[in-house]
Amino acid sequence: MSPVVRREYIAFLKSIRSEERLVRLEEVLDRRTRHFTVLLENIWHPHNASAVLRSCDCFGIQDVHLVDDHQVYEVNKKVTMGATKWLTLNRYYRQPSNSERALKALKKRGYRIVATTPHEGAVSLSDFDVTGGPVAFVFGTEMTGISDTVRAMADEYLSIPMVGFTESLNISVSVAIILQQLGARLRASEVDWRLPAEDRELLLLEWLRKSTQRIGVVEESFFEDRG
Repeated sequence: MSPVVRREYIAFLKSIRSEERLVRLEEVLDRRTRHFTVLLENIWHPHNASAVLRSCDCFGIQDVHLVDDHQVYEVNKKVTMGATKWLTLNRYYRQPSNSERALKALKKRGYRIVATTPHEGAVSLSDFDVTGGPVAFVFGTEMTGISDTVRAMADEYLSIPMVGFTESLNISVSVAIILQQLGARLRASEVDWRLPAEDRELLLLEWLRKSTQRIGVVEESFFEDRG
């Protein structure tokens, strides 16, 4: 679809949606970012992974990368509360070296690979530099944490300071804390964290299509009218 046709189609879809809905879509787009992204490595518990996806949507993260060496991740719709409808999910599975493939792809796109770990040597959340370039936060399994592959390929390590006897948090809690605190600092900085114009347009079209009932019939009508 050419840019011209795409814009005409967006205008058409907008014409059949309520003003209230359009305002809400634009508000969320204004706060969306690809400057931060999240990678989940072999999160075996669907409830935890689904809760992470919900947090990503809540805190404005658009892209989530799912590495699964053992099974295809299934969304728990009761936990995500529809969040996956608005996210871009990138899956890495059924091939050798899934984590390595995912990390190489992110590095190629200019992301700093930041592995979350409670171990010594990690930068504290309060000291993390949000202005040093795009960041891919990597979260490992609930039982063993990040893999040796992630540990070797990471550019930086990040930890959440804790003062109790327990050494780690549930992964969904960790993700929520990191995205809320660092996301707030990112948005308050001078970093250009918003979506590029073309990304925003493509995403708006995707969201309009997903939130339009009987979209197949609507599309057929639009393209038929164009001859």
